[in-house]
Amino acid sequence: MSAEILPYLIIIPLFGAFSMPMVNLAGRKAREAWAVLISGATLAVGSWVFYWVYEKGTVLYTLGAKSPFGQANFPIRIVWEVDLFGALMVLMVTFVAFMAVIYSLGYMRHDTGLDKYYTLIIILELGMLGIAITGDLFNFYVFLEIMSIASYALVAFRNDTWEAIEAGIKYMFVGSVASSLILLGIALLYGEYGTLTMGYLALKLSQNPTIVGKVALALFISGLLFKSGASPVHMWLADAHPAAPSSISAMLSGLVIKIGGIYALARIAFSIYGASVSVKTVGWLIILFACITLIVGNAMAVIQTDMKRLLAYSSVGQIGYILLGIGIGLAAYGSQTGEIALAGAIYHTFNHALMKGLLFLIAGAVIHQLGTRDLNELSGLAKTMPKTTFAFLIGAAAIIGMPPLNGFASKWLIYESSALFNPVLGAIAIIGTAFCTAAYVRVLYTFFGRPSERVMEAKDPEKSMLWPMLILTIAIIVMGLFPWGISDKVMIPAAKALENQLAYVATLMGGG
Repeated sequence: MSAEILPYLIIIPLFGAFSMPMVNLAGRKAREAWAVLISGATLAVGSWVFYWVYEKGTVLYTLGAKSPFGQANFPIRIVWEVDLFGALMVLMVTFVAFMAVIYSLGYMRHDTGLDKYYTLIIILELGMLGIAITGDLFNFYVFLEIMSIASYALVAFRNDTWEAIEAGIKYMFVGSVASSLILLGIALLYGEYGTLTMGYLALKLSQNPTIVGKVALALFISGLLFKSGASPVHMWLADAHPAAPSSISAMLSGLVIKIGGIYALARIAFSIYGASVSVKTVGWLIILFACITLIVGNAMAVIQTDMKRLLAYSSVGQIGYILLGIGIGLAAYGSQTGEIALAGAIYHTFNHALMKGLLFLIAGAVIHQLGTRDLNELSGLAKTMPKTTFAFLIGAAAIIGMPPLNGFASKWLIYESSALFNPVLGAIAIIGTAFCTAAYVRVLYTFFGRPSERVMEAKDPEKSMLWPMLILTIAIIVMGLFPWGISDKVMIPAAKALENQLAYVATLMGGG
């Protein structure tokens, strides 16, 4: 079994989503079992894809034919091209989505319309997987819209509150503006070069770089910064998280802004454009947004009293670190410093999915037990919800970057490359971490304080909610115990695969 397994990343969730209304007729247990089965099967395929790509290298799959090329030696068919970076994103999406689905069994039990909820969450996973494996920009846009529309609906799922409706509309408006910019960039590239196959487009851009291609890149960067929640266009994120169900917040922060923003930005910048544009200038532009984002996001987190809004601003801050790594990777393109920075960005993308996924699931457990997100009412929670508090302690320590947890290694790579590239950037990154530390210490101080009357009747959530939290906690600890092995064997090779534009193009041409 080789590349032929790739279609199942799309077929399984697609079949699961469209069959959910029929399965729902058999009752709640059948619906829940079906959602877990589909998400679990997708995780199994995603794990196999990661293993296969890790062992064999970049995989190319052409839909409906042996080769993507027609008689004129021109790519005319849909291709999926997955390198180690893409395979790592597939593993990240399928794992965190599976945890979110299991968590939803208890968390969403008292909501109505759950057949629609599970349909949408599976479609959301489908869209993200399509983005991670696609080898052409047209299908990238199709899957981007699938992911976006599902996420808009899920943010506003609890539409009995004005907060959810307002957040959903705001998210949809910002997302539509971003999608329009991206679509315009795709149209410009197609009009200029006559192809949207990424590998072939990279070849054409390297042979004939034009001003149209540069304008398209500017449009891509603008739209994808919107999608990633980078400052100063982060305002939708702070409203979307508090309104969305916490299981969706975990996916939105841990996955959606990474795949629809960070992954897409890195893939387009490195695999399509590479050295065909002034990567140093592009890199410094991204570094500028990264510095603003990591300071604004972490600083705003410090002053929040709403637990989910605090986590939302923290997500903005962590996106800043990832963008900083990508920006240095571009500005120092081809150097060891650039490679370390890019490896740190990829590493932190994966780590943040685990850490922030855990923290939002914990927030959901607290809200589920107490009915409030107000930190002023959560004093003494450690006494009545000890397992939940322990998980939060691990997640908070990891996201701050404390050893021996997974966040330490990825942040250290970003610190190291920032200091080597420009000491000022290293200082900015550390200032951001100081704000991040203040925000989470404040929450922990509240949790370990004198118990308030409201928390006295609280208790740890049921097993379907607790197990995903504990599994993510274990994953954070285990990854923290082997940080440099993971970095050397997975993250640096993934960075090298992303940087190696020639290999990406050669994989496609080898399919001809």
